[in-house]
Amino acid sequence: MSRITRREFCRQTAQAGLTLAVVSPLTGLVACGGSNAVNPPSDGYDAIIVGGGAAGAIVAAKLRLATGGSKRILIIEAGGPTAAAIGGTAWPVWLPAGRRDLTIFDVPGEYSLIAYNPLGAPYQLPEVPFSFQGVGLGGNSMFNGMLFQTNPPQVFDQSWPNGWHWADMEPYFNIVRQKVPVTNTPSTDGVPQNTGPAQIVHPLYAANGWIEGDTSQPLDAPGVYSRPYVAASGGQRAGPISGYFQEVDPDGVPISNLEILTYAKATSIDFNDNGEAVAVHFNRRGVLDQSHPGEAGIAQLNTGGLLIMAAGALITPKLLLLSGVGPRGREAEIFPGESVAPFAIDNPQIGIGVFDHVMSMVAYSYSGQVPYRAYNYGDFSANSADLQHYLDGGRGPYAQYQPVSILNYGLGSDIPNIEVFINPNGVGTPGGPYYGLNTMAVYIMLLNPQARGIITLAPNGNINTPDIYLPDTSQGAADIALMTQAVFDIIQLLEQNTELKIVFGPGGLSHPNLNPNSMADIHTYVTGPSPVDGVYFNRMTINHFGGTVALSDGPGGVDAATLIVRGTTNVAVVDASLIPTIVPAHPVGTIMAMADRAAEILAARLA
Repeated sequence: MSRITRREFCRQTAQAGLTLAVVSPLTGLVACGGSNAVNPPSDGYDAIIVGGGAAGAIVAAKLRLATGGSKRILIIEAGGPTAAAIGGTAWPVWLPAGRRDLTIFDVPGEYSLIAYNPLGAPYQLPEVPFSFQGVGLGGNSMFNGMLFQTNPPQVFDQSWPNGWHWADMEPYFNIVRQKVPVTNTPSTDGVPQNTGPAQIVHPLYAANGWIEGDTSQPLDAPGVYSRPYVAASGGQRAGPISGYFQEVDPDGVPISNLEILTYAKATSIDFNDNGEAVAVHFNRRGVLDQSHPGEAGIAQLNTGGLLIMAAGALITPKLLLLSGVGPRGREAEIFPGESVAPFAIDNPQIGIGVFDHVMSMVAYSYSGQVPYRAYNYGDFSANSADLQHYLDGGRGPYAQYQPVSILNYGLGSDIPNIEVFINPNGVGTPGGPYYGLNTMAVYIMLLNPQARGIITLAPNGNINTPDIYLPDTSQGAADIALMTQAVFDIIQLLEQNTELKIVFGPGGLSHPNLNPNSMADIHTYVTGPSPVDGVYFNRMTINHFGGTVALSDGPGGVDAATLIVRGTTNVAVVDASLIPTIVPAHPVGTIMAMADRAAEILAARLA
């Protein structure tokens, strides 16, 4: 199968004396002409935002407010409304018939039932089969655990371009925290929920010299632990939707001159010969909405308009690559097995350097005196009293996202490179050998892995799994060594509490032939085949991707002062693609702060 860019297709049809005309149900007519360029739009938008996720929602809201409705703005979003406050209708099955004020995305306790579960299947972006990338307004910030952490100041100062150092970014973290409340007691009664694991392991952390503190702030000790600090307000999920977007889309009715094209997947971008984006092609998705299944259309940009890419660190580079913007000379790597034309716009950093956090897991049973029981958020019958408390005022376990203990520390590093978080449940099937009444899952995550990959595309348009999870490379070897040491150390630490026993992990029921006190066996565990008995325990996807269209001082990537993709004149990027170095923390706080700053830069240009 041969793939060419739309620009190259226009060139070929022009040479053949042909003209391709496509009638758009949204905006009218676009044609490839003999000038090797797309005809200029006559009725278009001043700004088109591809993706209404965490960054896109913030940028859309701030652009609309900054321009006072004087500019016509379009969001192209692959999903639809999420929160009830913006018209979402995915109500929990336990919500009383008379209530329509909560969706599954509003309830923190529901989040663990969505990703990689049947409930979440309609919301998974199919082009990324190796990861759960949620579609819908707010993006992954409506699907994840909303752990708020701050990228360490020294990372900004040492590795980010001028204009994006800590002095530049600290004010935006402060703005985000004003708009998006952060707390470690999200239940409205102020009572911490599912605290058993924290009560069990935190004394061990203290004995090891780590400090109990605020893990949402930059690390100021060798290691800091706490109950998780999360984005929540009134017992409900907080984030870009509640803090920003709800203001411009109340009850799912956008204010004037903001338009939202929902259930629409952007497929390519048209450029003229000057590197100016002039139109975006899209297909309507039929998974969640059957009103326009498969319908194709084109959204046009006005002269001088902005195309703002906010589709995420995987889809943003994909769209650019498919549209002829990429590292010239590496086409064969990016489209393996295909014959493709050279990239029309050369940018050596598009799709290059993708990263993600990676983790391993060990599950424990507990037999001590702390009144701890594993919690199954999906057992609505057994949890009926807790659900009623939640319905009565946002109290109880359903106000709590799943992780109940967080530890960040540096292992041979001044910057935190290890996180340990604990979920108040076992693994596998509830009631199974690894998910008993008193089991808990301990996850060990590399906050600063060295492995980097490249975005490659299959002939069907899917993104191939990047080889960044403890790969067999020199960078991967460093990650494997760090993961082995971290898992070994945590096992040794938790072993000091004789009431904790491994049920899934070295020496447990899942791996009885591995010795938890042997570094060699731990190495085997963290690099071995996964899953076992249906349980994924290593090389796990965290969905913290970034670095694929990175801020840089050149020659490629994104110009740090303007956010414009080098080689183009009007394509900006505002999502996690921008992050030039991996965030040694959960990245949603950094992404929101970046988006707030990016919106000011782009609003000034748009005005």
